[in-house]
Amino acid sequence: MQPIATSGPAGPLKPVGLGFMLAYLLTVFAIYLALFAPLLASIAVKLGQLSGTADRAVDLGTVLAPGALAALVSAPIFGALSDRTRSRFGKRKLWIVVGCAILFGGLLLMAQAGSLFMLGAGWFLVQIGANAAMAANNALLPEFVPEEQRGKVSALLGIALSLALFLGAYVTQYTAHNNLLMFLAPWVIVPVAVIWLFGTFSDSPAADLPPFRAVDVVRTFWVNPREHPDFGWAFLSRLLVFMGVAYFLSYQFIFANDALGLGEAAALEILAQAQLITTVVTIVCTLASGWLSDRIGRRKPVVLAAGLLVAAGLVVIATATTPGQFLIGAAVYGVGQGVYFAVDMALVAAVLPNPDDTAKDLGVFNIASTLPQSLAPMIAPLFLVIGSPSGQNLPAVFLAGAAFAVVGAFVVLPIRKTR
Repeated sequence: MQPIATSGPAGPLKPVGLGFMLAYLLTVFAIYLALFAPLLASIAVKLGQLSGTADRAVDLGTVLAPGALAALVSAPIFGALSDRTRSRFGKRKLWIVVGCAILFGGLLLMAQAGSLFMLGAGWFLVQIGANAAMAANNALLPEFVPEEQRGKVSALLGIALSLALFLGAYVTQYTAHNNLLMFLAPWVIVPVAVIWLFGTFSDSPAADLPPFRAVDVVRTFWVNPREHPDFGWAFLSRLLVFMGVAYFLSYQFIFANDALGLGEAAALEILAQAQLITTVVTIVCTLASGWLSDRIGRRKPVVLAAGLLVAAGLVVIATATTPGQFLIGAAVYGVGQGVYFAVDMALVAAVLPNPDDTAKDLGVFNIASTLPQSLAPMIAPLFLVIGSPSGQNLPAVFLAGAAFAVVGAFVVLPIRKTR
């Protein structure tokens, strides 16, 4: 039986089944894999081909900068369009397909890019596609999953991201010899996952809402924090914590390659080991924390502890001088990541302002997790030049990420709608 939403974000009445949960997990995993595999290693490998290894830390910010704009604008706009889509295919399924197709086009362009400009243009399309697909896909959580199951489903989504990060780093070891494989192989399971997901729920056209006009574009990016302070605090908390996450994801390969003095092959191997450790630790902590959060009915203390653990792991990495210390830092980071992912979406679902704008508001909120992927590398040169005129102070980047995560952990405390 396909689940049908019976109420808004405040809490659907009908529990979702295992089939929906697993299909949802696989779809999120597939989209994240296609998005994060380039960010973890493929772009850095491609930069080595285009500009040499000496300039990679700076060039990374140049290439990822266009994606910051795409992450900023695409999720809210596509979310608002999804909320108003009255297609016979439903309001969510259509935009998941469109987003995944754009994602493929961006990856193809990156694989064939012969310049930094084309590589950045490809990343721009990748961010548009991933955000369009996830804006519609994220709306399924508050629309179909009741409050008493959200901790578990949020934990599954955290597992999906952890597995995507691990496999994204792992697969690059075997595809780095071929640019097409390196960028496109992580995408191949997307169609399979989407087809399975579509068979587990009944989508319906949008309700009779006002049409989405050009004047509404600017309003799409705004949720008034004075009227909805809980949403504002949750947004800021996630943005800051994900700045720390972004530095870990974007710079761990370059740190292993340059700061630890490992060759490219050895650095990719260490990267895969770090992701394996992080994945195992994250999955265990995500499952335990998701269950505990549902059990005690509290989200904020879990998010606070998670942000502090993410920061601790980044500090250990920043001070690492051996691969072993680097892996210990990755393990500590993984604990924090696992705990955070367990309750993150459950907390978000509790503070959504308007049930009629679910996908739009989640699209706005999604900026807090996607924008740091491009914003963090853009401002990284400010930290790279500290005590290093040549811009090679990689430990400072991880310490900056730790500082962001600490502040983000405490920002969640003023939220009132959930404990």
